[in-house]
Amino acid sequence: MRPLLALVLSILTAAVAGAVAVTAPQGTVEVFARGELVDVLALFQVAGIEVKFAPAAGSYSAVNADHQVQFTPGGTLAVVDGRLLALPGPVRTLDRHTVATVASAALLLAPFDWTLTASAAGLILSRGVTGDRLELSVVHAEDGATIVIAGSAKRPRVVATAGAVTLQYPGPIMLAQPWPPGPEVTSAEVQDVSLVLRLAAGLEVASSYPLEDPIRFVIKLGKPQAQGQVASARGSATVVLDPGHGGEDQGAKGPGGELEKDLTLQIARVAAAKLQGAGVTVRLTRDGDEAIALQHRTALANRLQAVVFVSIHANASVAKGAKGAETYFMNADASDQQAAASAARENATAGADTVELILWDLAHVANLNASARLARTLQERLNALQGIRDRGIRQAPFVVLTGATMPAALVEVGFLSNPDEATRLLTTEYQTELAIALADAVIEYLKTPSPATPTAPQP
Repeated sequence: MRPLLALVLSILTAAVAGAVAVTAPQGTVEVFARGELVDVLALFQVAGIEVKFAPAAGSYSAVNADHQVQFTPGGTLAVVDGRLLALPGPVRTLDRHTVATVASAALLLAPFDWTLTASAAGLILSRGVTGDRLELSVVHAEDGATIVIAGSAKRPRVVATAGAVTLQYPGPIMLAQPWPPGPEVTSAEVQDVSLVLRLAAGLEVASSYPLEDPIRFVIKLGKPQAQGQVASARGSATVVLDPGHGGEDQGAKGPGGELEKDLTLQIARVAAAKLQGAGVTVRLTRDGDEAIALQHRTALANRLQAVVFVSIHANASVAKGAKGAETYFMNADASDQQAAASAARENATAGADTVELILWDLAHVANLNASARLARTLQERLNALQGIRDRGIRQAPFVVLTGATMPAALVEVGFLSNPDEATRLLTTEYQTELAIALADAVIEYLKTPSPATPTAPQP
């Protein structure tokens, strides 16, 4: 058990307005504060955590031997050890200070085993494990509501009773903020290792499930939304299919000179026809052998306000025996070395500076969980094809996925570098099988109700 080191932060009522006093074993220092905002960089300094600034990205990185937390002024998202974390309030710049709310500062410090809490005297910054700090939010819906619980990687056991739901955690928990009574959740309190939520009359638990990147737990209240036809569920919404490469950018090459750009276009055309037959509006990023910048592909989908973006590719590897299909969704950090290598190959037509800047643009990562669900649906459909090897779902920083304002995934349908698989990929019959699998996956995704995600407050 590590010794507890307490640093008491008390609001100054003396001559220095707009500051807090940080009391530490080495003495007392003053830290900039304004209302509920406090200088988060100063708090990291008091805690002895190194913080670096990346001018090109405009972002800060707090690091120690075990953890890394990255955040950007003007945003409400952070990257904690490679995973996205939604903050309850934005990090911003105020009078040349980088500030955040106490709740946001607490979440940024938490990975380093520091706890920031309110007390009668002001704020307390303490070192040591005091339990997971749960953040609750409610997303309103016509047929009920969705409760989103962040702050713990542990999956609770859900016990639903009349008028209440209890979440039993395997370890200590605490509420980051007192819960104000609302129209759906009238009260929330911690009882030992359980979180007890009292529900408004007429509401009951319809379903519950975990989400990743960032890790959250979701409880849907009311009747589960019935699945419907694609056309009625999504109206005239557009799906954008992106045949990878094109023009001078030929992509991967097979043993006999087969080109990835030709294969992806053929699959995309057949998939589009299948989707259109099901009543789905479809656009291709290219319908011929033309070069299109990676950023322009998602820009088209954004302009069309598409609900799904799928980029279609064929793989390559120095290992000639590599085979199978895999699906990616966007993350600033690759899930493994192979994912990083695949992203580097597909990003080759974008400049290094562009890649770096895009990876730090976190404006649209609210779609990350939906993208993960889309990727899973695509991969499951591909896995159902006879003779295909399941290479799983991965995460990597693909430029063509970054910046998409809708759920987006990249599919590698097989390896052109594998002579046997290349022969199969070039047959019309197998291309049609792949195209139908992708189209069916998109249709399944569109029919399935999407878990509601709370909208992060804007700076």
